[in-house]
Amino acid sequence: MNFAPMSYHYIRYPIEKFLDKVEQSPFNSIDLYCSAPQFNIFNYPLQRLLRLDKEIRIRNLEIMAMTPENCTYPVNFCTQDMLTRESSILYYQRAIDTAEFLGCPSVQISTGFGYFNQSSEEAWKYCLESMHILAAYCERKGVQLLLEELKTTTTNVLITSNDIARMLKEIDSKAVVGMVDMDQMTYANETIDNWFDALGDKLQHIHFNDRGHTVPGDSDFPMREYYEAIKKRGYAGSVSFEISDRRYYNDPDKAIDDIVAWLKNNTNELL
Repeated sequence: MNFAPMSYHYIRYPIEKFLDKVEQSPFNSIDLYCSAPQFNIFNYPLQRLLRLDKEIRIRNLEIMAMTPENCTYPVNFCTQDMLTRESSILYYQRAIDTAEFLGCPSVQISTGFGYFNQSSEEAWKYCLESMHILAAYCERKGVQLLLEELKTTTTNVLITSNDIARMLKEIDSKAVVGMVDMDQMTYANETIDNWFDALGDKLQHIHFNDRGHTVPGDSDFPMREYYEAIKKRGYAGSVSFEISDRRYYNDPDKAIDDIVAWLKNNTNELL
């Protein structure tokens, strides 16, 4: 498998601190979290984008994926509100353009939600319409979308492996594949096998994190069992660590050290 830390928990530091730490680690890929003040893709001058590209390349790093912020900002392309939906599509258009410029193959995408007191099938319809537009754009740009599930507290659209499988079938685009997050998977009472059974080779990215988006081993998920179940299914694709709990904000370097230690103690991935 190809592992990469995400820059999410470095949000209180300049992006260079994250890049320096990854350069010193066993990893050679990153998952680039896109949020101000580090990297706001809607307000990022070209000269700063060029500088970021240079900073990544001089460290001989690659970008595995980009993860635009879409849970805090008003990004929601399933909503009944047309203005929000259209601005959200534009937001992802910019993310896709940026990924193409940086040589990043994949952009993570989450669905947003429909009003909880209205039909979820209506939100599904808007989600599908928006995804058709973005999929067509990705096919032109040579960028892939990684479609992620969310919790029932966040969305009423894509929650389970079967939801993602159905949406992928209805989108029917080579530019859109599925991914799974360990935290959201467990919250939905699903297993690794549920996801591989539902998506097959359409499952092409994994967020490997413990409960609450913490470092593997820092909470109560059976992370070694999860890892072994993934390996048993023959998965050899991309895996990133979405560490977003605020406990890691003060000392983000230690989180990466702890990820490396967990991998060395529980797998043969870093030999």
